[in-house]
Amino acid sequence: MLAFRRPQTTDVVRITAASRVRKSDTARRLAYYWDRQNDATYRLIAQRFAKPEQFRIFCVNIVRAIADKRASTYRMPPRRTFVGMDQAAGDSLYKAMNADAVLKKASRYLEVCKTVALQVGWNETTGAPTLRVLTPNVLDVVYSDPERPERVIVTYPGERAEDTTFADWTPTGFRMLNHSGAATPVLGNPGNANPYGVLPFVPWFDRLPDDSFWLPGGDDLYAAQDAVNVALASLWRAVELHSHGQAWASGISANEVLQFGPDRAVALPQGGQFGFAAPNAPIASILSAIEFVLRETAATHGVGADLFDLSKVAESGSAKHAGRLDLKEVRQDQIAQARTMEARLFDTLRAVVNTHRPGTIPDDATVGVDFAEQQDQLSEAEALDNARTKSELGVWSPVDVLMSTNPDGFPDRESAFRELQRRRDESAELAVPL
Repeated sequence: MLAFRRPQTTDVVRITAASRVRKSDTARRLAYYWDRQNDATYRLIAQRFAKPEQFRIFCVNIVRAIADKRASTYRMPPRRTFVGMDQAAGDSLYKAMNADAVLKKASRYLEVCKTVALQVGWNETTGAPTLRVLTPNVLDVVYSDPERPERVIVTYPGERAEDTTFADWTPTGFRMLNHSGAATPVLGNPGNANPYGVLPFVPWFDRLPDDSFWLPGGDDLYAAQDAVNVALASLWRAVELHSHGQAWASGISANEVLQFGPDRAVALPQGGQFGFAAPNAPIASILSAIEFVLRETAATHGVGADLFDLSKVAESGSAKHAGRLDLKEVRQDQIAQARTMEARLFDTLRAVVNTHRPGTIPDDATVGVDFAEQQDQLSEAEALDNARTKSELGVWSPVDVLMSTNPDGFPDRESAFRELQRRRDESAELAVPL
C-alpha cells in the first residue's frame, strides 16, 4: 500500500512504473478474454519443442466462457427507483450514460480483473453524463482505505512511449501530465482544480476487500487456459501425424522407393513384405485429460462441471435450476457488492451532474436498485404456467406478464399498460356483432 502524500510531478512516473508487473498481468488476462492467446501458447510450446512452428495453434476460450457465465448481475437491466427526485429525470440520466450496458461490460471485466473502477464524466457536446469502466492495467490508486481512494492516476498509453499521458486526480486537484511527468495545460482549468470536489471514480470489487485495493485471485483459471491450449495444439499435431497409416516394406534396399496405389501392383523380391503400420497416438487419453481440466475448472469457479459438456441431452427447466445452485450463490455475493457500488455511483453522479447543471439531483435524493431475478430456461408452456400462477396469487398483474414475455418491446410499466388497454379495447370491439 502506498502512503498518501501531497502530489508531486515526479510521483506519477514513480508510482506508475512501480506497478508495471500488476498492469502486465492484467493486460494478459484481458488479452485472454478477448481471444488473443495464440502468442502465449506459441511461447509455451517453444519452451518444450525444438520446432514450435510445426504445431497448429488454436484455442477454446474457457476464460470468457466462465467469466461471462459468472457475471450475471447485469444480464438483465435492474430497476432503479429514485426517492427525492423525479423518476423520469433519474431514468434519463442513467440512459444518457448508457449505464446498464457499461455496467454489464464492467461486471465481466470484474470477473477477469477482480477490481475495476467506474469513471463518471461529462460530455459538453450532449450536455449529459458519461460512464466508462477502467481496468487495473491503466490504473494506479493511492489509499489508506481501499473503499475510499485518496488519489487516482489514469494512464493513457500511446503507440510510442513518448505519446503516453497521465491524468492525476485528487479530491481537490486534477492535472494532465506527459510521459515524463511534466504537467501540461488543461483548457479551462488553469488552476488544476478538481471541479467536482470528489474523485469521479467508483471502485467495484469482486468481494469485500480487506486492506488491499487490488484483489488477488483467478490465477488458476489462466493456468488452466494455458494447459488446455498446449494440449489442443499437441492433440492436433498427433492427429496430423497419425491420421494415416505408415507404409513399410522389407526385403528391398534402403534407398529403393516403391510406387504404390490402388491402381498399381507392388513387386517385391522373394521373401519381401509390404504393409501399413496402424497409428497408435494416445488421442483418447489427450481428449480425456482436456475434458478433465475443463470440467474441474468450471466446477471450481461455480458455473457447473457440465458447462463444456457437449454430449448432454436436453434437460427440463427444473433440472437446469438444480444444476445452477452454486451459480446462484455466486450471484447473491455479486449483488451485495453491486448494491454498494450503485449507491456510491449515484453519489458520484450527483456531484458531477450538479457541477455542470446545478440542482439537477437534490442533495437528499437516493436510489434503490431492484436486480432482476435469475431466470431459469423454461419451456414456453412452463413459463406461461408460472405467469398464470403468479397472476392468480396476486404477485403479478397482466402488466408484469407482458413485460416478462417481451422485455425489449415493453421496458417500462407505462408502455405495457397502454398496450394492454389497446388489446382490451380491440378485443371488445371485435366481440361486437356486425
